[in-house]
Amino acid sequence: MGSFGVGGGGQHAGVDFAKFLKHFGKNLRQARWISGQTQQEVAAQGLSFRWYAELERGQQNPTVRTVFDLAQILGVAPADLLDVPGARPSDVRLVDRKATAPKRGRKPVAKSQRRR
Repeated sequence: MGSFGVGGGGQHAGVDFAKFLKHFGKNLRQARWISGQTQQEVAAQGLSFRWYAELERGQQNPTVRTVFDLAQILGVAPADLLDVPGARPSDVRLVDRKATAPKRGRKPVAKSQRRR
C-alpha cells in the first residue's frame, strides 16, 4: 500500500506506478550501457546483483538515496533516471513555478471547540 492515497499500481501525475518503475529500469539500463559497465560492475559498488537486476527490470522500488548513488556510479543526473514519459503533468518545471509559502501558525480553532 502506498502513501498519499496512491495504492499499489495507482496512478499519480498521469502515469501508473508500475509503468513508472519499468521506465526507470529502462533508463537505468540505458545509462549503464552508455557508461560501458556490466550489471555486475555496477552492483559491486554497493548493491546485490540480484536486486540491481530487479531494478533494471522494474521490479523493485529504489530509495531516493539509491537513485542518487546509482546516478553517481553511472555518471548521470538523478533526474535522467527518473525522467519518465507521461509523468510530468505540465511543461513547466517545478523550479520555474512561482511559489508562495503558506501562512505560518496554528490552524484557528472555533470558539465552540476551545478548552475552558
